[in-house]
Amino acid sequence: MTKVSKNVPLISVIIPVYKVEKFLDKCVNSVIKQTYKNIEIILVDDGSPDGCPQKCDDWAKKDKRIKVIHKKNAGVSSARNMGIKEAKGEWITFVDSDDWIDENFIEKLYQVYLNNKSDIVMSSYYRVTNNKYERINTSDDIINVDNNDYLINALNPQTGYGFCHMRIIKREKINNLIFDENLKVTEDALFNIKLARNINNVSFLGEPLYYYRVNNQSVVKKYDKDYSNKYLEGIKKLKNYIFSEYSNKEDILQNYYNFVAYHVMLIAVNYCYHYENEENNKIKLLRKICEISEYNEGIKKSNYQNISLTRKITLFTLKHKLYFLTGMICNYRQKQNNS
Repeated sequence: MTKVSKNVPLISVIIPVYKVEKFLDKCVNSVIKQTYKNIEIILVDDGSPDGCPQKCDDWAKKDKRIKVIHKKNAGVSSARNMGIKEAKGEWITFVDSDDWIDENFIEKLYQVYLNNKSDIVMSSYYRVTNNKYERINTSDDIINVDNNDYLINALNPQTGYGFCHMRIIKREKINNLIFDENLKVTEDALFNIKLARNINNVSFLGEPLYYYRVNNQSVVKKYDKDYSNKYLEGIKKLKNYIFSEYSNKEDILQNYYNFVAYHVMLIAVNYCYHYENEENNKIKLLRKICEISEYNEGIKKSNYQNISLTRKITLFTLKHKLYFLTGMICNYRQKQNNS
């Protein structure tokens, strides 16, 4: 790889902060220890009700590269948008405040940029569950893709392309694009799908440099009576955008249907069969979810590509309305999540 010189651009690290008091120090410490030194760190306190606001201020006293923004709670999208607005760097990266990064994260990604002149450079990552570290999408190669393949990958939740972290992004490519503050879920996927219009090429480094903490209190895992409705709102916006921009591209549409079916499976596990859900007739609830037009369309038109064997079996049970079997799988997944 090309050696990174001392004369390098400023890179802005945006960290939304909310109710992560026990994780925040590990996150910030991993950023200030980056071997790539020309960074600004923007801690956006999204009205956190715990000790995080004070922790942010304490960190700012320790490192002059840290800027703290305190704001009223409005959600992670609002916090990220505030960070983008305040960022001065030529590149932007997002780090979730319960995650952390390898000390070489930024330097290695910037090295890949120097060799490939990409608009976005991504890395593989570790999925961390308790003390278990699982390497995701790792390889020994650097993969370069165009904006069409980036879009297709962003519609596959298992690739990591649809996340907003694990990458550095040219600030000029973000331009005026912002996260949809009305969405509680799928906001990162929608952001990346729209971002695909602005970019030419993306490089993917197969070395895991980001540590993604699986948190059972996250929006995806935590029980929420509005869980299904929140996903439905996001999927409707995704559909409107994709069908307005890519209505003649069968590969994009197919991956949209796959995206919907994948999230119906998430809803089945984390809502219909969540151990906190007191609904007595869970099969009836699941059937009702699957009859919603957007969800039903996704299930019917999805194929079995790019998903694990377990999810292929689950999708089969949904397609054929074998909801009793779907429930058995969901109950097993719930036990796994809470073991």
